[in-house]
Amino acid sequence: MDRRLCQVALAIYAVFLAVVLLSPSSGAQSTSVSWFADVLRALGAPDSLVTAGRAELVANALILMPVSALGSLVWPTTGWRDWTAWAFVIASGVELAQGLLLPARSATMVDIVANTLGGLLGALVVLALRRCGWLSG
Repeated sequence: MDRRLCQVALAIYAVFLAVVLLSPSSGAQSTSVSWFADVLRALGAPDSLVTAGRAELVANALILMPVSALGSLVWPTTGWRDWTAWAFVIASGVELAQGLLLPARSATMVDIVANTLGGLLGALVVLALRRCGWLSG
């Protein structure tokens, strides 16, 4: 995988993430979670399993996965434990900013847990791909 391309992708995604997570209102995010739940239902997931809260939890995990996955490709010596810790720090900082500076947003511990889980999963995906020989580094 081209390291330079991963650096550019990570920078672009970080800007996108900052805009999404630090926007003054959560209207777009709420709409995205509803859309995500609808997609899951359309793919056959049972209604009893696809609740708004669960869809939001999964979406919050998925949104941080690219950071640790791309970061693992840019800095291959940084391990999954490090990316999990960084995800926790990033998620805590975002939730703190939302709680203190953005009155229309809500800061929750569940979001910190979900984002941290996403950071872990992104790093584990890259680790698994390396161990299978599908990625070098």
